[in-house]
Amino acid sequence: MSIYVLVHGGFMGGWVWHQAAQILRTSGHEVFAPTLTGFGERAHLANPDIDLNTHIQDIVGVLECEGLQQAILVGYS
Repeated sequence: MSIYVLVHGGFMGGWVWHQAAQILRTSGHEVFAPTLTGFGERAHLANPDIDLNTHIQDIVGVLECEGLQQAILVGYS
């Protein structure tokens, strides 16, 4: 099966992928839906220094820390 990393759009959080993640998991896939720094349940971390590079590092961190190889990255904005 496949590994999916689902990336939310602006002013949301990983929770927006709940239904899609549930469908993918039911089909046997592994799913990660992190919340980017400064959004959703991580809004308390918001500050003027957060930018696209911060969010790229958020996703790279998930890939590295979880040891994910050949993951399918899905995003929208």
